[in-house]
Amino acid sequence: MAYIMDIPSPQEIGKNIQKHRRAQKITQKEFAKRLGKSERTIQKYESGEIIMKLDVVKEVANELNIPFQELLYPAGIDNAAKEPIKQSTSYEFHTMSDVINVLFAITELTDFSFELTNTKPPESPEWTAGIKVNGKGNGKYDADFCLFMENWITKKNMLQTGKISKEKFDSWKSDMLAYYKDSRLDNEAD
Repeated sequence: MAYIMDIPSPQEIGKNIQKHRRAQKITQKEFAKRLGKSERTIQKYESGEIIMKLDVVKEVANELNIPFQELLYPAGIDNAAKEPIKQSTSYEFHTMSDVINVLFAITELTDFSFELTNTKPPESPEWTAGIKVNGKGNGKYDADFCLFMENWITKKNMLQTGKISKEKFDSWKSDMLAYYKDSRLDNEAD
């Protein structure tokens, strides 16, 4: 079963960073240098002025030599799980029409930019269709999507080759859903 985890506020994450940094007797200036950031950026992390993406949280945790979950859930991950994830009823996939309807809905989003791709014979030896997202695009979540896809492909391959268990894959899936659950996308139609 998947779970929604209470995601801490940027201020809570910042306090956890500060607590661990101070416990290791690292100054903000030294920590900034280690991360390749400015001292002011570290101050903003610790005050919660900057909402940190998961990859940045992981980078900070790595530098502090702690699991990234410790910055998100200092009391322990087990205490963070609160309620089962409610499946969205907006899109149920029973027919090809359901899949196509989702694609039409995606075209109305403004915080997510993409292009549709299609190759077909005789111009190409393969017949393919896809959605291409530029990680350096103008959409608010373009980079997040590319990072997620990179991780998803890696995890999916690891699952298929037996390098991780289904339970670990499902745990990663739950973490991703929980992390992005409040990342609202604008919709031009609204």
